[in-house]
Amino acid sequence: MSLESDGGGGAGAKRRRVDEQGAQRKELEAAPVVRTSALPDDLRRRILTRLPLKDAIRSGALAQGWRDLWKSRWADPTSCRAIHLLPGENPREVLETLESVPRRRLDRFSFVFENYKFRQPHLKRFFAYAAECRVEDLHVEVRGCNLHVEVRGCNIGGGSPIFHFPLSSPLLAHLSLRNMTLFDMYYKGARPFYFLESIHLHSVNSGVKFSKVMALCPRLHTLDLRCCGCSRDNMLYGAEACTPLSLRRITLAECNYGGIRLDLLPMPSLCSFRYSGRFVDSLFFLPKDATLTDLYICFSDREPIPQSLYYELDAVLPDDLSGLTVITICSNALKIASSLFNDRATHQWTKMNNLQSLRELQLLMLGMEMDNLANIYLFLKACHCSNLERLFVQLLATSDVPLEDLVEDVRVVLPEDVLANLRMVKVMNFNWRRFEVQLVSLLLRKATSLHKMLLVSPKLAPLHVPGVREADLFLLIEALTSGHIMVSNSDDPATQPFHSEVFIKV
Repeated sequence: MSLESDGGGGAGAKRRRVDEQGAQRKELEAAPVVRTSALPDDLRRRILTRLPLKDAIRSGALAQGWRDLWKSRWADPTSCRAIHLLPGENPREVLETLESVPRRRLDRFSFVFENYKFRQPHLKRFFAYAAECRVEDLHVEVRGCNLHVEVRGCNIGGGSPIFHFPLSSPLLAHLSLRNMTLFDMYYKGARPFYFLESIHLHSVNSGVKFSKVMALCPRLHTLDLRCCGCSRDNMLYGAEACTPLSLRRITLAECNYGGIRLDLLPMPSLCSFRYSGRFVDSLFFLPKDATLTDLYICFSDREPIPQSLYYELDAVLPDDLSGLTVITICSNALKIASSLFNDRATHQWTKMNNLQSLRELQLLMLGMEMDNLANIYLFLKACHCSNLERLFVQLLATSDVPLEDLVEDVRVVLPEDVLANLRMVKVMNFNWRRFEVQLVSLLLRKATSLHKMLLVSPKLAPLHVPGVREADLFLLIEALTSGHIMVSNSDDPATQPFHSEVFIKV
């Protein structure tokens, strides 16, 4: 009995579909393939003009012919404009010359002025020009002059010119301001800046709430504030209930905010935080659920920090620091941590007790004190950073403290596995002081996997160091002779820490 059927289903229909697909595949294979890389350069540049700057740069991954093509996607003049208004120039004439040029998209617009004739209306015209050119990267800087600025009849910002977000380009992706004032976001009815990813402010006064900035910049992932200041109701204090923020990197350096409450904002993506400033005046508060991968803490207080405030360092940090891979910490913060480690009531200080993921540590020694070396040893012991691979130590370049006052007897014993994976050590401003020699000799003994140690010192030859044990000094001389230690009077740019920028002079 035959079961074969010519109907729409069954094996016959399947064979027909397979044959049809095969025929279609042959037709496609026979058709000529048009590759975008084969297009003329002018046409490919025209394609790139339709893309945002970052996407145009990423086009280099398509093929060799696309690499660096984005740099010439605009015809002459180039897609970057830089204007520097000097004291003797007439702002109106410069503006008229600029505005006489036909508008076209600009990747970057940099405007620097040091001109007493410059007024706020001039600045608005520059902003309007940048917005019409749909600028993606905007830099505005004031040098050496203060303007008399009035907004709604009130003099604000100490005479510094004002930046208005609503006047910005809708494609703005990177914003950099220096010596200016942020004032009035026109929050009600203001259009969002969907492309804005990074804001860098230096010496900027702000009367804008952080919540308003974030409401208009939903994709902001980098916020870098240096030497900025404003009142308690400022950019970084408090916020209305809002959706989780996309911020990943925050830098606060020498700002005057009187308390930075980042813990009041949802920041699940925050992975990098850098802080440099006075502990007493401007302590930060980080979100408890932040999962940081790199942390920079430098308390620049020249006077001793009250011991009664030591516990606040524990309170401001996230609950879980086990994901940290890079830490930069100053001697003031080391002293606080050492005190907490030694306090029996807080010996379970878990926030700094579990740094198993730590790969790089940088120590900033802001002063010469008796307990510096002990604090370093205790930090290495208590934090259980057995996977540490790179250690950088920034010593003070000069010191008025007599060498004999730096003599100390360290009784902290490091476990054998603490530095087992340490491969590279670099010590800056090494001056052959006793505690420096002791630190280096300890590292030579404990770091069994050490590949190289770099000592940057104005004194290349070993000096007689009073009070150092002969065994320690002999160990250094032996390592120098064998080439295990390299001494240089200049810094090698090839061996820089992850946090290569130090905000205060060491």
